[in-house]
Amino acid sequence: MALTIQDSVEIDRPCEIVYGFVRDLERAPQWQESLESVDVHAGTEVRKFGGLRHEAVFVVQEDDPPRRFVITSEGGPVFARATFDLQQSGDGTRVDFSLELDLHGAARLAGGIVKATALREARSNLERLRELAEGTQQAAG
Repeated sequence: MALTIQDSVEIDRPCEIVYGFVRDLERAPQWQESLESVDVHAGTEVRKFGGLRHEAVFVVQEDDPPRRFVITSEGGPVFARATFDLQQSGDGTRVDFSLELDLHGAARLAGGIVKATALREARSNLERLRELAEGTQQAAG
């Protein structure tokens, strides 16, 4: 079962700064709700959803600063492809986010719940990314 989630956010910071936050995988748990930890050297991440912890292997598919970052993750019954497209919007940045999920096995049965959860989390994560990027820059300036 394939699902696609899309959302966007406007961030009052230049693309280079926003891209830095998106690309800094070790800091990603600060703004991604379900992400508990990332081991960049091992290429693994641990997420918690449905009350369970799941380990997955991730691969950076595209790294085109400061415009596009694409990462895939596969663990258990879920394959995910997250795409961040950044473009200048006035003095800030528009981030267009897309998450493609391919559910296998038992995860297919929970497709509706997975989609609703992913939609809510995408919105929450983008809001936290904005707060982090804008707050850090203001503190530094």
